[in-house]
Amino acid sequence: MRNRAISGIRTFRLLLPLLLAACADKDDVMLMVEAHRGYVNAQTQLQIQALVKGPTQGLQYRWFSGLGQFDPQESYSPKTTFNFGPNSTHDRVWLEVWRDTTRVGMAKLDVSADLRETSIVGERRPVFEVTIIEVPRYDPGGGPDTRAEIGGKVTGDPTKGYKVVIYAHADAWYIQPVPYALHNIMPDETWKSWTHTGSDYAALVVRDDYKPITRLDVLPNVQGDVYARTIVEGKR
Repeated sequence: MRNRAISGIRTFRLLLPLLLAACADKDDVMLMVEAHRGYVNAQTQLQIQALVKGPTQGLQYRWFSGLGQFDPQESYSPKTTFNFGPNSTHDRVWLEVWRDTTRVGMAKLDVSADLRETSIVGERRPVFEVTIIEVPRYDPGGGPDTRAEIGGKVTGDPTKGYKVVIYAHADAWYIQPVPYALHNIMPDETWKSWTHTGSDYAALVVRDDYKPITRLDVLPNVQGDVYARTIVEGKR
């Protein structure tokens, strides 16, 4: 994909309708495509992730743009990076999934950015620290039938406008306990939820309009809309 200059004084709010691809037979896959805004210094950049349900061995992913704002890509990874073109605020991302010479799935995602000019001169970024106090058990297999309690604390005067996102790690990082869940920070700075189990657990402090990705290979760093992060191993 082409790299383009990024303005340091613009932020974007994304509108991300999702579409599912239909399954035709046992070799086909079900797809859901989602996007996450790029982080600081890359605010016209999106991280696009395909969530695949079905047999994944030998899959190849082919990415296209409906408006031609980035070059077609092929990869064996279910994710890619998208850049808006100059003066462009919307596009359509197409994904085709192939196994050998057979297309086994297809999905599309409309991406749109609402540009809002904001000055960063004199703007002070809040500093938070998040901890996990109630640590769930170590269970590297995890799975949808597991359940445990998790909770912690956010320090640094987390006023209204911030929430906590929880992830548990099995074969990847999965948001907890349901897709797109954001958890309130209580007046005493604590947060609490239940979670499916895993080998490790993570908590992120984010803005309350943050759009979390439900499955990640690598957690986002502390930058952009992520203000704090902690990772702990499950209790053995």
